[in-house]
Amino acid sequence: MMNARWAVVGIAVALLIVSLGALAQQDWAAIEEAARAEGQVVIYSVSSRMENIVQDFKDKYGVDIVWYDMESSDQVEKFRREYAAGVSEVDVLYGNHEPDLVGEFLPAGMVEAFVPSTSAPFLDPNEMEPFLVQRWSSRVLIYNAALNPDGPPIDSLWDLTQPEWKGMVLAPDPLSSVQGAVYQTIINHPDEMAAAYEREFGEPITLSPGMKDAGEEWFYRFIQNEPVTMSSTSKVAKGVGDVEQTGTPPIGFTTFSKLRKYGLGCGSVEDGYYPTGYASVPMLDLDPVFGVAYPTVLALSSTAPHPNAGKLLIRYLVEEGYWPWNEIGDYASRSDFEALQVKFFGIPPFDEVKLWIADSEYIYSNANNYLEFYLSIAP
Repeated sequence: MMNARWAVVGIAVALLIVSLGALAQQDWAAIEEAARAEGQVVIYSVSSRMENIVQDFKDKYGVDIVWYDMESSDQVEKFRREYAAGVSEVDVLYGNHEPDLVGEFLPAGMVEAFVPSTSAPFLDPNEMEPFLVQRWSSRVLIYNAALNPDGPPIDSLWDLTQPEWKGMVLAPDPLSSVQGAVYQTIINHPDEMAAAYEREFGEPITLSPGMKDAGEEWFYRFIQNEPVTMSSTSKVAKGVGDVEQTGTPPIGFTTFSKLRKYGLGCGSVEDGYYPTGYASVPMLDLDPVFGVAYPTVLALSSTAPHPNAGKLLIRYLVEEGYWPWNEIGDYASRSDFEALQVKFFGIPPFDEVKLWIADSEYIYSNANNYLEFYLSIAP
């Protein structure tokens, strides 16, 4: 497994060297001309906000966007089957599927990284390889600010394992790709979780039989505390934030950007006014973190039928076409865009928020171990 992992790293580094070398060679006038001749671009998109840029892209470049709204896991399965059958339909994959892209598609030569030369100066190295990051999404813990006027009802991830929160934590399916990545990331920080336990309870952690470290112990206790599985992050945000509910409101894991619809962003309650009917707010100061960040990436199919239109769309999505994703909870990868978000939304810079970043290689290589572990401890 270690040799395979280093092989993936080697391929990614090699592709980065090639892509960076190609940055200066990108002739955007020629790419745009070729894209217009191709006439359309096909993209599998994890975000329904893609519909907001279709007409503008058409007006500007004369290229039609044919897009399919798909969960990242569905994109992976569809693309895998199409590639095996020799079907070349899609040009661009857009989603949260970097573990599969890195672990399977990249080594097999099924996809390529493409970094627009015009955006490269504004990106960190880990936002250009192994794939171009358009934005950093995250799953975070939220609470109902309307019904908790004094602030968050918990201050540590370890509170999620306590009896008073049994059956009171809403979360997506732990076997879904993104939520699984969230839990795997927490498990993969055993030292930090051990330190957080001692801060919370004033004594070193005692592990349950079969648990090897504090990361596993947290997940074991959390699952034993019977979190409520919800079918979507929207339902989590609504279930937590509904201002009309009675009794003790639940808390939950949801996608940070859902708070644009079902919450107050990072703001505070003022005069009891809740324009959406929901008051979900992230617990920014939770110990040791309030969530997990993961990249939303763009990849070019190696068999793209419209490769130039694909490159043009990729550039558009990280530049002038980024605006539909300029919402609180989604951090732009471009440093100049992020600086504007920090100022406009009043949020901390991305490198200062208490989020752990998911390790795509670790998540891919440990997927089976995580599945076996979860099934062994599930009630």
